[in-house]
Amino acid sequence: MRIATPARVVRDAQTGVRRSALRRDLHAVVSGKSGAVALDLDNTHLDVASVIEEFTFRKSMQSAPVQRLVVALKKNGAADGVVERLAAKSPQQRVQSARIVGALRMYEAVPWVAQLLDSRDRSVSDAAARALGRIGGTGSARALIKAISRKGLNRRLVAELARAAPDLLVESALAEPQPQSVRPALAIAAGLRRRRAAVGPLIALLENGSRRERVISCRALGWIGARNAVPIIAAALQDRDWKIRMSAVKALGALRARTVKDDLRYLQIDRNARVRKAANMALARLNRGNAHGA
Repeated sequence: MRIATPARVVRDAQTGVRRSALRRDLHAVVSGKSGAVALDLDNTHLDVASVIEEFTFRKSMQSAPVQRLVVALKKNGAADGVVERLAAKSPQQRVQSARIVGALRMYEAVPWVAQLLDSRDRSVSDAAARALGRIGGTGSARALIKAISRKGLNRRLVAELARAAPDLLVESALAEPQPQSVRPALAIAAGLRRRRAAVGPLIALLENGSRRERVISCRALGWIGARNAVPIIAAALQDRDWKIRMSAVKALGALRARTVKDDLRYLQIDRNARVRKAANMALARLNRGNAHGA
């Protein structure tokens, strides 16, 4: 347990005062009562990004509060300072700038944020991915896809791609030639987005993709709720690869596919223990569904 020294107590109190003052200034701007606000970006103890995030949380770029805040920060040059600090030596400053850029949906800063995706500092690369996810749009999505092609399948990158991509970008990219690491990421993103437009490309990937692509496509179809894909997923229950069989079982359980209960019962004696476990769980899920429907 850390003992609070007098100096620390004073510093924390000063930081609290500055935070409250910044919150008041931001509230005045977003409410239209003021057109000016200053950001103390050099204060390492004041988390400016978190305060800005409070005022932009769950608000679109088109919302009046966000627009007022962006205009005010651009007028006094603070926005330029935020973008410049994306190239700062301090990882903490780069993280804070990325968070602010994301909170303000600064689309023009996407090229600079994208460069941070390759940072060796995990906090910096994660902050950059989150910022692109919040900004959204084609530029952000393409930057995340390029990062995945360089770095491989990465949960943070895939999650933010699912959030950033505009309608049909992921779905159309699934049907295009892609590096080996990209198509599985696109399939996961498509599943997370749960858009029906992805069902066709995912079925095609399940039928003709690599082992990894087929495994992920099964799960993604289950997440989307693509009941029209049940016959094709059921065919994968006979695959020689246990990972594909297990993925198909989980997808059919998620889809409440009662028409394949006999096939799932057969997999209760599969030679692979994980497939057997998945089959038991899927059947239990289907039986619970029958009980609720009775």
